[in-house]
Amino acid sequence: MQPMPGANATYRVPIDRAGAGCQNLIQRVFRYGVGTSPEMKNEVSEDVIFVVVGFGEAIVDGRSYALTPSTGLLVPPGTPYRVHNPGPNALELVSVLSPQPGHPESVPPSPKAQPIAKLTVHESEEKPLPAGDDRYFKLMIDPRCGCKYVTQFIGFIDKSRAPFHTHTHEEVIYILGGEGIVHIDHSHFPIRAGSSIYLPPGTSHCLENASVETLRLLGAFCPAGSPASKKEE
Repeated sequence: MQPMPGANATYRVPIDRAGAGCQNLIQRVFRYGVGTSPEMKNEVSEDVIFVVVGFGEAIVDGRSYALTPSTGLLVPPGTPYRVHNPGPNALELVSVLSPQPGHPESVPPSPKAQPIAKLTVHESEEKPLPAGDDRYFKLMIDPRCGCKYVTQFIGFIDKSRAPFHTHTHEEVIYILGGEGIVHIDHSHFPIRAGSSIYLPPGTSHCLENASVETLRLLGAFCPAGSPASKKEE
């Protein structure tokens, strides 16, 4: 974690273009201490945020939105916002930007994107959708909210291994809870809470839950799409 200049926060960037080769998404992890951040703004990027732990408030274009665990938040491009943490504990957020700052958009916006009307979604508001045996997901921030480039979702895997499959979109994943193994082509990597995974389009992969606890993950796709849209092998 690196200090964020002038702010009550530290951050790291697990996935971006330079480090991972990701073309459309930047995954960032923020940890806010007590206090209020300076005003921030992404000129051209949608910022799709998820609350991992902690409680706070986002002030987006002058309006207040509660930040509680398992809340998704959309900050549209060009919109000023601040993050307030009343304390006493840290507030941890995972942010995904798209398009990447400094790079032109390389995918078209989703034709399904609705006018922006609702900036926050909580996990409890969404219905579980099947993704296979012992696996399901919940859609969070996506084109229904006005998001043009990203679908944010939470995935749940019970003690099982998904079949190998591919997607046509880029995917970044952040492990929220549990332990397991990600199988990518012929390589295998242990994963646990705090692990990040980058999957380029067409990458053969599967996730395996290797613990008694449900493997819980935060995913983001670009272009926007459904986790159920995949080709199994």
